[in-house]
Amino acid sequence: MATSKQLDPEIQYIRQLAESGFSDVLTLRRDTAERVLTKKRVELIKEISDQKVDSVRDLSRRVDRDVSIVSRDLDILFEADIIKFERNGRAKQPVLAHKNVFVEPIVYDGAVLTE
Repeated sequence: MATSKQLDPEIQYIRQLAESGFSDVLTLRRDTAERVLTKKRVELIKEISDQKVDSVRDLSRRVDRDVSIVSRDLDILFEADIIKFERNGRAKQPVLAHKNVFVEPIVYDGAVLTE
């Protein structure tokens, strides 16, 4: 007699993400997201995701903000693992660290998975 085990909802969620083509996923805790994802930092993320940014200075020009403030904001996004830096000659090129970012609590199939 075969018994069917009910999979843990978190495992089901991860499996469904993979089957739906979501790879390279970062899930942020809600408190981290509230601290990190300010309006200005989301603007930086959008600019990085929309087109290639050559350097921190290039990004600061595009968003018309001081390079030191943009650099500080990028460091915060880096610490949260939202962006990473690649070398572009002598410049640091900010790029997205993950293809997909989700914020807790994750609700999947009617159940809250994390909180």
